[in-house]
Amino acid sequence: MILLYGLGFATSFITGRWADRLGKERVLTAALAGLVPALAGVPLVTEWTALLVICLVLWGVLQSLAVTLLSTLLSECSERHRGTVLAFYSLATNLAVALGAALLAPLFTSYGFTAVGWVCAAITLIAFGLGAWMYVRDKRPRSAVQPSDQEGEAKEMTHKD
Repeated sequence: MILLYGLGFATSFITGRWADRLGKERVLTAALAGLVPALAGVPLVTEWTALLVICLVLWGVLQSLAVTLLSTLLSECSERHRGTVLAFYSLATNLAVALGAALLAPLFTSYGFTAVGWVCAAITLIAFGLGAWMYVRDKRPRSAVQPSDQEGEAKEMTHKD
């Protein structure tokens, strides 16, 4: 199972090109949307080898896209604070893995793999909703009163710590 997920994850050298061409934010949002059924589907198709293979590879492809694009977008947020941003991203990722394993273990023990898949799919659905909301919000026309992002960055670069 892990090998199939890993093969999907290894496609990032191909899928990264799609993200560059189609837009990182758009592809990240689509990857999160695709992860929801993939995560929910894996425990439901364990009896059907072909469907399980497809779900595992799809999970790896979409997970690779999400992780790569999120770290890329975060690293592009601020030249000045890139190291701090990525350090907090790493901290959040490692905490999520540790807490997820600790908190979902009793769920797995009591209700099985399907319940864990549904919880992971629900968490990813929330992330997709937030990502889609931010994508749509950032694509709206800006008011003449609000400073542009470039002006904000220029002001940020002129201030010294």
